[in-house]
Amino acid sequence: MEKGLAVLCTALMLLPLLVAAPAAALDNQADGKVSIHCDFPGQVIEAGETATFTLSVTNNGKTDQMKMWTESFAGCRDWEMRYVDGKTEVNKVSISPGGSKSVTLEVETAADTSIGDYPVKARIGDGSIWLHVGISKTHTGELGTLELTVTDKDGEKVKGATVLIYEDKHAEPSDKVMTTADGKISTGLPQGIYDLVIEKAGYKGAEKKDVKVKCGITTDAGTVMLEKSPYAAEVNIKSPTITSPVGRNAIFELGLKNAGTGDDTYTLSTKDLPEGWYARYKESATASGDLSEIFLRAGEEKTLYLEAIPPYGSGTGDYTFQAFIGSSAGEYSDELTAKLRGSYEMRVSADRYRYETDMGGTVSFDLKVRNAGTAGALTGIGFEVMAPQGWSATVTPANITSLQPGDRETVKVTVAPPSNIVASDYKVSVKVISDQGEQEEEFRIVVKEQSFAAILGILLLVGIAGGVWYYFRKYQRR
Repeated sequence: MEKGLAVLCTALMLLPLLVAAPAAALDNQADGKVSIHCDFPGQVIEAGETATFTLSVTNNGKTDQMKMWTESFAGCRDWEMRYVDGKTEVNKVSISPGGSKSVTLEVETAADTSIGDYPVKARIGDGSIWLHVGISKTHTGELGTLELTVTDKDGEKVKGATVLIYEDKHAEPSDKVMTTADGKISTGLPQGIYDLVIEKAGYKGAEKKDVKVKCGITTDAGTVMLEKSPYAAEVNIKSPTITSPVGRNAIFELGLKNAGTGDDTYTLSTKDLPEGWYARYKESATASGDLSEIFLRAGEEKTLYLEAIPPYGSGTGDYTFQAFIGSSAGEYSDELTAKLRGSYEMRVSADRYRYETDMGGTVSFDLKVRNAGTAGALTGIGFEVMAPQGWSATVTPANITSLQPGDRETVKVTVAPPSNIVASDYKVSVKVISDQGEQEEEFRIVVKEQSFAAILGILLLVGIAGGVWYYFRKYQRR
């Protein structure tokens, strides 16, 4: 029993030595032809970043050329590791016998690597060294950011270029973005490898393949240069959908630019017009003439107007058609939509707009309110009478709940001037207010003197005339 314990104790004492010896040999192969040393064999970075190790390699053998490679283990097999000389990837190194050289190893981690410590073995010739990369933060589940700059051959930024982003070239684009005024895009994407197709009217297309995007990391895909085409056009529709009331024409404003390097003539037409509709291009919104083609010099831009004219009696609805422009480089089309909607229109009228009354009298007249629109009922109709100070005014009925299209209602307006008012012409306004709009009408009220006052005046004049005649006759005889 005691003998067995002694053997066990001896084995336990020798175990650390047996483990340490191979580990030391693996670290730098001191007994081999190549020895490797690294001042900082452990680095801590975020997932997706690149750890750079500087290795000092000494050649203790007689052969100067040595192959370089790495070994990865569980958790980091999707990492990318490469030996580099500046920006050039290398896989062999030449070191004179007895000499030393500095070698750089880049370890590019995956952005979705979990937090933890990961070993990597670097091998050069028959030498090797264990390196360790600690991941302090992971970006699992986050979107990556793709950035790209688009310029022309003169280095000028290209605005409005379309960047189609494909993860699978045979499928639909994963994303579609436009360059800003500074020629740049910045968009979020899931981790993956993408192909980019860059297009813009007036330029030859370009591609950029195998762009790697990491989750949580910003990837700069660099700069893509586009070359101008000799013939091209840029067509910009200010608004492809125009809403107008029934009975009015829809007018679309569009910009046409010769984006090529040569002069060109452009044909102007439409396709797929609704039945009975007519469309014409004009140089201004109010012009009456038609345009069928236009000549533009290289770089010249022109604003045109496309008027869509519906047939008489067209009802409400959405009507679509194609604006079609032809050039030496090809044809351009855009879908346009004219939305015809009903309108709210209230009409107010009276039989007369001038009335007379005596001082202390009243004036009553009928006011007709009609819904002349097509959009729907006029609701919440009320009345407001503006008269001179001291006048009284009433409207019967005081309000109308609703008025359907085509319907008419009549209300009675009564106004009364004060009894001591001066005879003259006065203005009275009636404002009709609904939830959809309002309309105001003006009336002239002529206030006359009372009739007995006129008679009294006449009798007074007759009396004065009679008295003058009497005295004239009396004193004339004398």
